[in-house]
Amino acid sequence: MWYPFVSQGKNFTWLVLNSPLLSLTSIEGKRLYDAADSKADYEVLKSSFESQSLVSFCGVASGVSVLKAFGADVSQFDFFTQGDASVQEESTLPGMFKVMFSGMTLSELTGLLQRHEVRVDRFYASESSVDVFRATVESNLKTEENHMIVNYQREVLGQKKVGHLSPVGAYDHATDAILILDTASHKYPFTWVPLPLLFDAMNTVDQSSG
Repeated sequence: MWYPFVSQGKNFTWLVLNSPLLSLTSIEGKRLYDAADSKADYEVLKSSFESQSLVSFCGVASGVSVLKAFGADVSQFDFFTQGDASVQEESTLPGMFKVMFSGMTLSELTGLLQRHEVRVDRFYASESSVDVFRATVESNLKTEENHMIVNYQREVLGQKKVGHLSPVGAYDHATDAILILDTASHKYPFTWVPLPLLFDAMNTVDQSSG
């Protein structure tokens, strides 16, 4: 049996963020946002943002948030059935029930997004560098025409050991910090993370796919 996350107004408490992570809702977090020079995606993603409805739906919520930012009419439960099934072999893509119990890989999210008539470019940190990632982030977050989702290991950020997916909304060049729009918003706020630390969290092995 599965249970959706339901929050009653503001009657929940976020988990503590370990330094150097910083909540967007903090005074310093707000200051970073005001000073950030790459944040074109933030407002549109904020307006389309969805928290994950199930513990394993971080990839689904990330994909739906991005698609809605492009104007798509899609929900977390029809994300699997909408779109052009001819884009990829159906057998290579996970169904809703598989994701409910085991989540999804970066490759699987790529395939599901491609069915929704968007172009998807997938990059692996192990084949890149922190400098290339930084340049990609800055370029991406200067325009609303494209959006970025990151796949990372929470443990590297001082959180529970689990792989996670979330969109990013802003980058502050002066402090080299990137804003993660955490889809597990019942646990964590939108969070500023030092970009090199996030890259290290991305440059890890997905235990489910190798």
